[in-house]
Amino acid sequence: MATTLIREQTLTKDDLNIYILKDGVLTSPYSITYTIYRLSSTCSEKVFDNEEPLVETIDSIPIPFGIGKYFAPWEMSTDLGIGNYRIKWNFREAPDKGIKQEAEEFTIVSRSCLSTDASSGGNFPHENPNGGLSEC
Repeated sequence: MATTLIREQTLTKDDLNIYILKDGVLTSPYSITYTIYRLSSTCSEKVFDNEEPLVETIDSIPIPFGIGKYFAPWEMSTDLGIGNYRIKWNFREAPDKGIKQEAEEFTIVSRSCLSTDASSGGNFPHENPNGGLSEC
């Protein structure tokens, strides 16, 4: 299931996170960083051909919350564009090992884009008739 975050949301260990496993066991790497990339956004009518890194997140340091468990404490700006993003985690198991990379795509919506589904009691983003999320 794809991750959906609300613009200006305070991220916790339950949001953008990674679990580092070696031989099936959680292990803390020698080093770990993350960078968040914009894939598409309503802040411009452009869908990016290539990923565009958010400068404030380049090689950011995540917060550990257990052995081999990390999350991105990213503070989203109030004017962050609604759209699709990707987080890339770069980690090195040991000083003499190469860098490994994991990635996850997620969507940013505005609080006004959420509605309450009376049947389930849950929130969901509005979708526009042409596909994708509406710019609320």
